[in-house]
Amino acid sequence: MLHHIPNIITSSRIVLAAVFPFCPESYYVLVVFAALATEFLDGFIARVFNWQSYVGQVLDPIADKLFVLSVSLTWVWLGKLDIWQWLLLGLRDFGVAALFIVVILRGQVLKVKALRSRMPSKITTAIQYLAFFIILFNFSVYLAPLVVLAAVMGVIAMAQYIYLLRQSMARDA
Repeated sequence: MLHHIPNIITSSRIVLAAVFPFCPESYYVLVVFAALATEFLDGFIARVFNWQSYVGQVLDPIADKLFVLSVSLTWVWLGKLDIWQWLLLGLRDFGVAALFIVVILRGQVLKVKALRSRMPSKITTAIQYLAFFIILFNFSVYLAPLVVLAAVMGVIAMAQYIYLLRQSMARDA
């Protein structure tokens, strides 16, 4: 039963994504910090105790995308984030979603295992959370360069995902 703890932690990030738009602004820091903690803890616990699972491998990026989407769209709605900033901040996430759809349409869902999170993607996620904290603490002067950096890292992450996926498909062909 304990081996499900990382997936439960990851699932809590999905719950945080669902409640974020309805939270009072005074809770935003707490919710973003809690999501960041789950971002670290789920993978850390899974690796330390060897509780990694296919469900966790699929659920974690979904939780990430949902949380980023929830927070960023809420802030677009509230005028704290411009549309162009939202698009750049979420570039990697839009690309991963499109790539996943292509993989599904080709009937090769199990190839997703080749798309485990790599360093460029982890850096992109860190930049996204940093952007969230910059918005929370009103350091907006740093936001524009940060969303551009998130987009650049997102493109690098997507290029790596595409390369790994193509390698996996070629190996199995």
